Amino acid sequence: MDILMIGHSRSGKTSYMAGLYKEFGNKERGIGIWTSDSSKQSKLKRIADNISRGIYPTGTDIASEYDFWLQIDNRLVIPFNWYDYRGGALSESSKTSRDAQKLIEKIENADALIVFLDGEKIVKDTDEDAEDDYEILLWAIQKAVSRKHLGSGHYFPISFVITKGDLYSDYSPLYDSDGLEYFTPFFKTIRDGNTVAGMISICEVAKTGVYNVFAPLLFSLYYGMPEYKGKRMDAINKEIDYYNTLYPNILDDILTTIFGGTSDRELARKSLQKIEEEKQNLEYLESMSKDMWDALNSLADNNHIIKF
Repeated sequence: MDILMIGHSRSGKTSYMAGLYKEFGNKERGIGIWTSDSSKQSKLKRIADNISRGIYPTGTDIASEYDFWLQIDNRLVIPFNWYDYRGGALSESSKTSRDAQKLIEKIENADALIVFLDGEKIVKDTDEDAEDDYEILLWAIQKAVSRKHLGSGHYFPISFVITKGDLYSDYSPLYDSDGLEYFTPFFKTIRDGNTVAGMISICEVAKTGVYNVFAPLLFSLYYGMPEYKGKRMDAINKEIDYYNTLYPNILDDILTTIFGGTSDRELARKSLQKIEEEKQNLEYLESMSKDMWDALNSLADNNHIIKF
């Protein structure tokens, strides 16, 4: 599953990832995330430790990719690629630029999208500032969504994450800001349509602690999983059909016996075993959809997220 996060430089994406990993990385009990990439582990832990001391990461303009697994009670359930799009491209791009077209393609091919909005910035922005800052971003999202072809009853999840909530004792300046108001027509389009599921949340990753960082991932998984599962099951069934029609050549088995190596039959067996494991994991995750739905409703009821 591919989750894409976009936002301007210094919008808090790196801090968010560090906070998410700090709270949910490599948890043996409950729901968490896991990665085998030791360099990414060390980097996220170092950033989180610095934030806890009041040292925040500097803004970067480098695309990053994280290969995670969703981990439930120490069971690796499903892999997901978390791609951090290069923030500076949003400021540099025109609608005809290569960066803008690449962004559209990235969104179009993603299973879920998380849009990061700098809390300080949206509060300070005027209507004119917001249009200048977010025109390319919003245009690219709308363009990509119009190209998506989803299965019946499936939705493309878009989470709007307002960062730096720790700077405000009351969140009303964030919700009532001109910067957020710029997106209101799009929010209404989502609400009135049947293609996109939308959510707004305010996250905090600060010296004082980490708050509400799991909600965007939960929302992405719940709404993005049916479409992802459909695509994976189609691919799995095609692969099964291929192996069911594969008849290993007798000469191949003889040569394998003489010279060593792995026969087509053995390769097919191992591949089918992996396929079966993936099918079981997809079914297991689907069986948890009601719990995920209940958790999202609880977050909404307690004003941790706004669904639309």
